[in-house]
Amino acid sequence: MATAGSGVAPFNFTVKAGADLAISMTWLNDAGAPMNLTGYSMMLSIRAFVGSPVPLLTISSSASTGSYIALGGTAGTIELIFDHTDTGAFVAGGLPSPQIASVGGLRVYQLGVYDLQYTDNNGNIGFLMEGNVMLDPQVTA
Repeated sequence: MATAGSGVAPFNFTVKAGADLAISMTWLNDAGAPMNLTGYSMMLSIRAFVGSPVPLLTISSSASTGSYIALGGTAGTIELIFDHTDTGAFVAGGLPSPQIASVGGLRVYQLGVYDLQYTDNNGNIGFLMEGNVMLDPQVTA
């Protein structure tokens, strides 16, 4: 995971439509110790493209049900929780990835882009991660 002060870390991930997904990480400071996230808040938006006026999904640490971000205080942990209800609403609208992503030859599709914004306990705003979100379409309904 990125360390404090190192800028925005690139991280791409794939969402299986209709499935629950949890992405866990620990934010480490420059000395390699967990960041104290007490008093921090975080928000992540997925948009079809940079500048898209309407997000496909926004999650935050102010929620605790559905899709949300769980912060681990002094442990420095961050968990991005995507609920199956939200992932089931995603539609493959982008181009297929040139790579075969799963067994059986099913392709993943570009869903959009995201960034993970944080606000520290002094009100300073920064970005921890950013990247592409791919969609593995749901076959079983």
